[in-house]
Amino acid sequence: MSLFSGSKPYKIVAGDAAQGKLSHAYLLVCPDARNLRTFLKELACLIFGADERAEDLIRREMYADCPVLPAAGAKFTVADAKTVVDESYIKPIEAARKVFVLDGVQDMNASAQNKLLKVLEEPPENVCFLLGAANDFTVLSTVKSRAKRLDLYRFSEKEIEKYLNETYPARHDAAEIAAVCGGVLGRAQELAEGGDLAAATEEAVYFAMNLSVSSAISGARKYADKDKAAAFLSVLRLVYRDILMVRLGRRDLMLSGGQPALLERAAAKYSPAALVNAQDRIAEAEKELRFNANLSACLETLFFGILEGR
Repeated sequence: MSLFSGSKPYKIVAGDAAQGKLSHAYLLVCPDARNLRTFLKELACLIFGADERAEDLIRREMYADCPVLPAAGAKFTVADAKTVVDESYIKPIEAARKVFVLDGVQDMNASAQNKLLKVLEEPPENVCFLLGAANDFTVLSTVKSRAKRLDLYRFSEKEIEKYLNETYPARHDAAEIAAVCGGVLGRAQELAEGGDLAAATEEAVYFAMNLSVSSAISGARKYADKDKAAAFLSVLRLVYRDILMVRLGRRDLMLSGGQPALLERAAAKYSPAALVNAQDRIAEAEKELRFNANLSACLETLFFGILEGR
């Protein structure tokens, strides 16, 4: 059983299938670009009620009645949209329905999305569309209105820690990775597969310890990339929590794995109230990053807010 099969989107589609009320189109919005395509294919298996053979073919993108577009690593084009429209009117080969998996909708240009509108609104009988987007900023409202939306922003720390322990048994820092990955499975996988969590933690501790006007500005520029910002803020939030634990004399509750001596030096620069404020501001910024296109301005506001509260 996969981690995704316990998620709310999976359960919603499973419920629709069980009641015979499958939507003609679903839009899965999930920031985990690494696993989004896999999650969509799991939903396809669910919709088909796939047996072992069909499930294997769907996962390998070789099942005739489940086209997966665009090609892995490519961007969805107008030509891809035309292919989807044309093939949707061709009867399924071996299943009772056809399911089109459309990955990376956030990267589709307006022309490609508009090309799909009619078939999304009035699909041929027994045709279902599974659209996946890492965010919905560039997804046309007309596309969104034609699909049942499924949101998956994060898994719980316990879910990810369990997954890491089962998948990467050689790692002994599953709890730490689960705490800093922000609930994004792909980020946890990257850390478990070689990401240097200790180095990332140390970088965040030094940033917190030496935060100033100039470092706030340079930091906002350095992390002005959605993936970099999300990863850094996840670690920084945990670091501020551990600095607070050190400040309160509760080192036994530390989670980040940061060096106690460095955390002690950082703790001397903050009051307990300032450390709580920092964690709250980071949590708000993490939510805002999902919707704010100007990452640099968002981060600058965050870092200056922490400075003002110190």
